[in-house]
Amino acid sequence: MSKILSGVIFVFALLGSGLTWSSSEGARDAVIKVVDAFRTDIVADKAVLSKDPALLEERVDSILTKVVDFDDFSKKVMGKYYRRASPEQRTRFVNVTKDTLLKTYGTSLLELDADRIKVLPLGPQGSGRETKVDVDFQMEAGGMLNISFYMEESKKGVWMLSNVVINNINFGLTFRKQFGVMMQQNKNDIDLAISAWKESLAKKS
Repeated sequence: MSKILSGVIFVFALLGSGLTWSSSEGARDAVIKVVDAFRTDIVADKAVLSKDPALLEERVDSILTKVVDFDDFSKKVMGKYYRRASPEQRTRFVNVTKDTLLKTYGTSLLELDADRIKVLPLGPQGSGRETKVDVDFQMEAGGMLNISFYMEESKKGVWMLSNVVINNINFGLTFRKQFGVMMQQNKNDIDLAISAWKESLAKKS
């Protein structure tokens, strides 16, 4: 009986492993779609987009809104201050974060080499709900960017971006710490901290 039970457990373990792998591959497929969109809709059209910031922002927005929940991202960045913020302040923070990031970071995508963007095979994963997908981006001017996309499957079965690590810099954690500092510098005034946050993001362009 023990051998039969062990055999059943082994089979279910293999099935479970296969399902987990299949699910993780779904995260990688989602990243591949984003990378392909960057390549075809932005990098390949950089001659036009470099002269039209509004069109560039529109293109980046159309790509990211499919995989980024800015409400959830902003909630994570605000951290413990999110509960203290009014609905209006939360909405303002989301809008400031999204609009400023699209304006300031969109231009950096034009520096990528469209022919040298590689989504790597999935590596070992942690025990949490996130799946890490690594992508190597070659810059036209030289140098390599390794970006780890941390994807999490929503209740609707859609893979969404939950965090980004660029060359070992955890942007989610970095942004959260930066906003915390701004809250302290502005005597815990959320409105003033949001204004400072907007200025800080704009300077990164």
